[in-house]
Amino acid sequence: MNHDLKYWLRWIAVLPGALLAAALITFPLHYILYFTLRNYADPYPPSPERILAPLAICACIIIAGNRIAPDKKNLTAMILFSLLLFLNGLFVFLILTDTPIHGMKFYFQLWGLPNIAACAGAAYGLYQARKTNRADEEFRKFLARSKE
Repeated sequence: MNHDLKYWLRWIAVLPGALLAAALITFPLHYILYFTLRNYADPYPPSPERILAPLAICACIIIAGNRIAPDKKNLTAMILFSLLLFLNGLFVFLILTDTPIHGMKFYFQLWGLPNIAACAGAAYGLYQARKTNRADEEFRKFLARSKE
């Protein structure tokens, strides 16, 4: 049960690393949408990016956090999934109760599609993380059998 420094640093880096990866994923998403849509619409419409960004961010947080974690990867993915759904539910609660925070009120954008996309992205991220973990486990079993 003795773990080295790298093990603990990876656990410390799970959430910051996942958030950094999620921030970095928005740049390619923006450029792909911009260079695709600017030929068809002038000016560039921000709605597709407002809907797809929460989907990509939530999926990226779970997938990146899963890859950074040294072990207990399924549990890590489930915790990140739960955290994202809790935060999304908190924002929906603040919107529905019309609660101001620091004098600022929240409201649904684009009929709540970004919130739905965030939940879909979190579900997709959890699915991909569990699928990757299953494939990694099967590969480890294959390597163990081939060494015998």
